[in-house]
Amino acid sequence: MTARRPAPIMGAVDVILASQSPRRKELLRRIFPEFRVVPSGLDERTLDPSDPVFFVREAAELKARDVGAQFPEALVIAADTIVCLEREIFGKPAGREAAAEMLGRLSGRRHRVLTGVALFRASDDRLVVSYETTFITFKTLSRDEIEAYLDRNDYADKAGSYAVQDVGDAFVERLEGDYNNVVGFPLKRLKKMLKEFKSPEIDMEITGIAFPKSWPVGRLKNKDVWVPGAVVGDKVRVRLLRRKPAAAKITKLVEPSPWRTAAACPHFGTCGGCAFQNLDYGKQIELKENYLHRVLEKDGPPGAAGVLEPFLPSPALFGYRNKMEFAFSGPGGALRLGLRERSLPLGKSRKRTVGLQTCPLFGPVADRILPLAAAFAEADGRPGFDPMSKKGFFRNLVLREAKGTGEVMVILVTRSGEIPGVWEWAEKLAADVPAVRSVWRGENDREADLVEYEKTTLIWGAARIEEELSGLCFRIGPGSFFQPNPRGAAVFYEKISARAAEIGSKKAVGLFCGAGAIELFLGRTVEEVVGLDSEAANIQNASENASRNGLPNVRFIQGLVEKTLRQDAFAGADLIVLDPPRDGLHPDALSLIPGLGAPNLIYMSCNPATFTRDIRGLAASGYRPARIFAADFFPHTPHFEVLGFLSR
Repeated sequence: MTARRPAPIMGAVDVILASQSPRRKELLRRIFPEFRVVPSGLDERTLDPSDPVFFVREAAELKARDVGAQFPEALVIAADTIVCLEREIFGKPAGREAAAEMLGRLSGRRHRVLTGVALFRASDDRLVVSYETTFITFKTLSRDEIEAYLDRNDYADKAGSYAVQDVGDAFVERLEGDYNNVVGFPLKRLKKMLKEFKSPEIDMEITGIAFPKSWPVGRLKNKDVWVPGAVVGDKVRVRLLRRKPAAAKITKLVEPSPWRTAAACPHFGTCGGCAFQNLDYGKQIELKENYLHRVLEKDGPPGAAGVLEPFLPSPALFGYRNKMEFAFSGPGGALRLGLRERSLPLGKSRKRTVGLQTCPLFGPVADRILPLAAAFAEADGRPGFDPMSKKGFFRNLVLREAKGTGEVMVILVTRSGEIPGVWEWAEKLAADVPAVRSVWRGENDREADLVEYEKTTLIWGAARIEEELSGLCFRIGPGSFFQPNPRGAAVFYEKISARAAEIGSKKAVGLFCGAGAIELFLGRTVEEVVGLDSEAANIQNASENASRNGLPNVRFIQGLVEKTLRQDAFAGADLIVLDPPRDGLHPDALSLIPGLGAPNLIYMSCNPATFTRDIRGLAASGYRPARIFAADFFPHTPHFEVLGFLSR
């Protein structure tokens, strides 16, 4: 690993300001006494205005690149300043009437002034982009005060129709943050960016993945450094952007990894649905297996890592997901429908929605439904839900596909209220996409950015879709829990059934049963099976599935595990199967389960950390791991499923 000496930027260097703003010229002279002015010709109307932070950062970068292409050896400094009320951008007014309207809306309210700043040198493609936020609260302004200001004709080229140095205390009640930022150039931020721009570049190799996140890491002085955009095995040149925790940005791909592949999805890299599409699948499996082995060795009970079986790949690498929760975003008439942007270690996520045309993880039917749903919502005119402001009408589009039958369920999730034409849309959707068998409307007025149903209404078609798995039929409703990768899950379900037959189980108890898939698999080999789940919808669904498959020996009970296990229905079990949520077992459940006296446990989990923690806790009651399996239910992501056989 070697450091490269950067080209000097603070001495005799050609500095270009990509702006004609007199205010920016005046402020920049405090740092650079001499510089040239070359304005950019960027048309900001081509940029996405739905996210103000993204807008100013992108505008500044594109301006810098535009000028930098003409002067590749120069340090180009570009900026873009906007005024925004909540998430709405106030640009330069089209005329006096528009300016009066803006100032009237800002009157008596707190708003933000955002400035995006970009430093760019084209010769070595060196780029630093950041932004600054200042909050301003206006006094309540009278119509006469606004008109008197407009008479001065100082508003025409000002974002938000005002300049703080012009209106001063007459308009401003409170200013929080950098005053220079409101004038047009955040000098403190710019000085920090210049230090970053000067920082040396480092050559390193990407050696691993920071699980449970999906961030590639290299090593610098025995510390991990997160490097977004890299692939394990890449040799890269990076610039360190942060030291605690360490994170860096790639400035050059020196030598591509032998495991680097072309991503199948055009949205890969920005969309948060995948992390590893550009990484060889065999290498994905190897990294996951090594991570699980380390966790078991470090935090598991004695001997756990020694009983880990070879990692099982997914039966399908694409089209494996039977459920996807897409998100609406954007103003009315200009909605996007897709998935939230990928979370990165270099800054706080703005939870932007990346508009999608396709989703290979779900399959081809999504490509047909997504544009139809987006067009319907866009024609309605109401905005998409903004997780930052907590406002917006259209929230989610949930797609569920039974992989065994091809039947599709569509769930349109909005805030409560009438949706004109939704019945006709559902009928047309089903006609255009014959796989659609069920269309629901879900209502969710909560502020959390979660897919929840406070109320569901069947709009068109059947109330359930049917899935077929290993000869069993499952009816799936809007809220039913079912493993997202059913073909992968069937591999584990068969192993669970085989284990029950191996130990000669007579009575099995399934905790956190969901729609009852594991219990139905067990019902074909075990005399009596009892399933338990806290959700009434899951219990109803599971009971229907048992009846549908002619398994009267399988029954289900509703209740919390930690409060219901003492019932006689669970006594005498010789096998307990656990499939808890990602957070693992509640401490009360962990203490109650050994009291049932079952000599055998099976624990299935999507979280290696809580799985390891819980089997260590169960080991204190005498349960020892006999075999541990891992299977890739989630290709191209950092997630996978773990299955443990325990006995005492």
